[in-house]
Amino acid sequence: MNDIILKLEQLGFSSYEAKAYYTLLRKHPANGYEISKIGRIPAAKVYDTLNRLKVKGVIVESSTESGRYYPVPPGTLISKVKEEFADIISDLELQLKETEPIADLDLTMNFSGYDAIVDKMVKVIQTSQTSLLLSIWPEETVLLADVISAAKKRGVIVIGAVFGQNSLDCNYSINLERCGGSALKRLGKRVTAIVSDSKEVVIGEIDDAGETEGIWTATPGIVLVTKEYIKHDIWGNILIDALGEDQFQKLCEKNQLLSYLIKNR
Repeated sequence: MNDIILKLEQLGFSSYEAKAYYTLLRKHPANGYEISKIGRIPAAKVYDTLNRLKVKGVIVESSTESGRYYPVPPGTLISKVKEEFADIISDLELQLKETEPIADLDLTMNFSGYDAIVDKMVKVIQTSQTSLLLSIWPEETVLLADVISAAKKRGVIVIGAVFGQNSLDCNYSINLERCGGSALKRLGKRVTAIVSDSKEVVIGEIDDAGETEGIWTATPGIVLVTKEYIKHDIWGNILIDALGEDQFQKLCEKNQLLSYLIKNR
């Protein structure tokens, strides 16, 4: 009995409705008192329950004996339920297909602790699909080398800007040791940033004592700024090397804007 009641409930019957229908299958016709007693339905609830079943077309009241009820045959009930569920599924399928995606949400998560930041970087690299833009220190390359190599092997374009010597398996890499030394002197921290698929970014700040704070975000503005920051470091380093340090310094001296930016980094 319990299994039948449970399955009827799964088809949308209330507990009392399921018990009333099952009672009528076992004994019909029956009146409200009998159904209440056999089905263990509170007397105060039984007639409301029977009225709902009548409206649903699951039971019928005798035309000759008022207050006595019959169940519709099980086969009729199952056919009715199948038809109703088929209509619901068809409507739901159409509505789901027509559901409009919501706009990208600005999501940000804060992290504390070196292990937490590195773990998030690993996960972001593992889920990358098209591109990785890395601005990292040699200390982190040791921990991230395997997942970076795996990303490259599955077709992700990996660009690694490393603040020191490295042997990362990248499509393109550059040593930004000079740039990193300048940043470390100004900030007193190592800043590592990873941009995945131009859609999400992890940024970590690690001080000399190993204290680490960082964020993960999919906020488009922050992703764009981080991406441009890394590209700026790469472009700047390549252009300075192409010009030569002396020529770059002369250019900065002649150009007021460059001179101001260099002095106020």
